[in-house]
Amino acid sequence: MKNVIIPIIILLSNSNNAFTQNGFDNTWILGRVNTPLDDTTGVYGSVLIDFNFAPPVYKRISIMADMEANAIISDSSGQLLFYTDGCAVLNRNHQVMKNGKGINEGGLAYLQECLQNTFGYHTHQGAMILPFPGHANRNRYRLLHLRKPDPLVRGYIEDFLYSEIDMTGDAGLGAVTEKNQMIFHDTFCDMLTAVRHGNGRDWWLVLPRYGKGEYFVFLLSPQGIGTPSIQQIGRPITQDSWGLQATFSPDGAKYANNTQSGGLQIFDFDRCTGMLSNPTLIDFPGDTVFACGVAVASNSRYLYASTTGKLYQFDLYASRNIEESRQLVGVYDYFENPLPTTFYQMMLAPDKKIYMTCASGTTYWHTIHFPDQPGLACSLEQHVKLPVVHSFSPPNFPHFRLFDAQGSPCDTLGIDGPPPPKDTTASPLPCVGDIRLYPNPASGYTWVEMPYCQGGTVSVYDIAGRWLEDIKLEAEEVGTYLDVSEYVPGLYILRIHASDGTVKARALAVCR
Repeated sequence: MKNVIIPIIILLSNSNNAFTQNGFDNTWILGRVNTPLDDTTGVYGSVLIDFNFAPPVYKRISIMADMEANAIISDSSGQLLFYTDGCAVLNRNHQVMKNGKGINEGGLAYLQECLQNTFGYHTHQGAMILPFPGHANRNRYRLLHLRKPDPLVRGYIEDFLYSEIDMTGDAGLGAVTEKNQMIFHDTFCDMLTAVRHGNGRDWWLVLPRYGKGEYFVFLLSPQGIGTPSIQQIGRPITQDSWGLQATFSPDGAKYANNTQSGGLQIFDFDRCTGMLSNPTLIDFPGDTVFACGVAVASNSRYLYASTTGKLYQFDLYASRNIEESRQLVGVYDYFENPLPTTFYQMMLAPDKKIYMTCASGTTYWHTIHFPDQPGLACSLEQHVKLPVVHSFSPPNFPHFRLFDAQGSPCDTLGIDGPPPPKDTTASPLPCVGDIRLYPNPASGYTWVEMPYCQGGTVSVYDIAGRWLEDIKLEAEEVGTYLDVSEYVPGLYILRIHASDGTVKARALAVCR
């Protein structure tokens, strides 16, 4: 074996060392098209988030794109190559790539959303970019995208297309060499996602069929994309593109989607055969399930599902059944500035945090800081400030750090990537986390968030130490609302008596 040594970086010809850099998802772009309002408000435009740094670096950029159909690709070292808003392909200089106009061209949706509005294409999981399998120098990429028949008919997608990008074109800025090539015509849900085949090279592409409990599973190999298998499993999904999302666990063993019409659906997935099995179907009775997202932590153990105002955690390793492991780990705190920051779609980032957008165009999103941890130890932070208004959708990435299914019947190509991380612990959920009050100061109410315990009591005292009221929390309750609308403005003390014997105090300011 011959080693080629350059300063700082060592490149080895052995295929095992090809996985030391996996930065294909290290660049994110969020935002909306620049408008004249930008001159007065300063909130319109886009932001590039660079995960090559820790913490990630946020940089404002100016692009004529509404990143709703949001697909991006970097090279293996994490440097931006190109991206799409569903209307065009833009290069790393944020200019339209050579032959990059007219993505999804054809029909009223393209005419109204791409040409008349000059915004992006209004799908959420409507595009994804993958390295073309088997192309050793990684100069060829497949842009997979969904085309709608009509902007007013939001319920389904009709065309599954691909466009091909050659990064040797236009002096290294890239060129689109094939565009809007038909893969399959049917009725799909706006939920395009992918996972690497167990051979470590190819990709499985999964799309739910609209209105039926059926799934199309396509294989992307060096020969292209073949005829799909159609698998009948799970519940029908009949809602429109608002409020649905699909994902794979980082180890590729689970596929999940979260929708209003179908609830949360979790399946086992075989990376050798592409088969879905063992559906777990979970509803959210009593919740307002309009905007729904789903993501899985980097250890592939904890799945997060959002409704409009609640965030749930599920343990995919649950010994009895996954539904019984449900924990409420976040409740929307009614923060508005000026629009509500309700919970929406999620994506696991290279820094192993999960970032969640809001269901309205706002300059805030949410962060799950430690998604590999159980219960409230996952640490949801709400309404984290962004420099610009986002456009609902996080980028749509597969888990690029997943490789061959070691020891499986399909691990036949000699591609030996590192195995995905696993959580081998099975300890009971601890009483963890910290007390949080928000808003604080408060005027009408505050949300008192407690660690995961077996219940407890919140006692309220004024600044002179006079007791005002007690609020009882039952086992597994994550928190409670405290009505302070009748409190005299001033400072109050909350003493939280947890059932494990710990006592903590927090100050609350009431003002009007």
